[in-house]
Amino acid sequence: MTRVLLLTGGSPHAHDFPAIGASLGTVLSAAGHDVVRVGHPDEAADRLVGGQHDVLVVHGLWWRMLDDVYEPWREFAYSTPPSTRETIEGFVRGGGGLLALHTAPICFDDWPGWGDIVGGSWHWGISSHPPVGPVSARIVSDHPVVAGLSSTIELVDEVYGDLDVRDGTETLALAKRSDGDAGQPVVWTYRCGDGRVVFDGFGHDDTSIADADHARLIRQAVDWVAAPPCQMTATTTPTTAGGAT
Repeated sequence: MTRVLLLTGGSPHAHDFPAIGASLGTVLSAAGHDVVRVGHPDEAADRLVGGQHDVLVVHGLWWRMLDDVYEPWREFAYSTPPSTRETIEGFVRGGGGLLALHTAPICFDDWPGWGDIVGGSWHWGISSHPPVGPVSARIVSDHPVVAGLSSTIELVDEVYGDLDVRDGTETLALAKRSDGDAGQPVVWTYRCGDGRVVFDGFGHDDTSIADADHARLIRQAVDWVAAPPCQMTATTTPTTAGGAT
């Protein structure tokens, strides 16, 4: 049984995090995982101290909201304390697993090292996504995270594009923002120290989380990142995809 710390919440801008968190909790609990759900990064960091969890799952919006467009939600603005940064980074680099979902690369905009943990980050002024709509994600790997899935995952979701993707990621799935798009890496794996990381760019709402193929991907991602350091082997040659900067 994997001990999962599920961190969901933050600004309600464009996302129903209570519903998303409940759906994630259902998917993970149904797979037999022991799930503890929290709603704030600092609380998550406190719980990571002491080795009580094997995997951290992050889906939320915690950032400074500096742009005027976010003024209505500025009460939810968040700056990352050094202690929270050090604890989360220490957890992953020390061998803890991380599943970063959908909005995770937008988080912690005052902490550049977060992107180095996830394997990519939102680049303000460059990264973008179209409105929520039908998405076809093409599986491009036989990695265990996507084993047994349909060759194309069909969802109603968003495709994040032009993220700052770090060297060393292995792309598992690609999707297009529009007909002319070369394809964006929407699922990847990464290594941060001794920790395994998966980024899953989908999960805009609870319906996406509950989709059969997507739920399977989430479960398999948690299983893969939960493997202890002694079971890890070298990754395959990293792949790159159009749209990554």
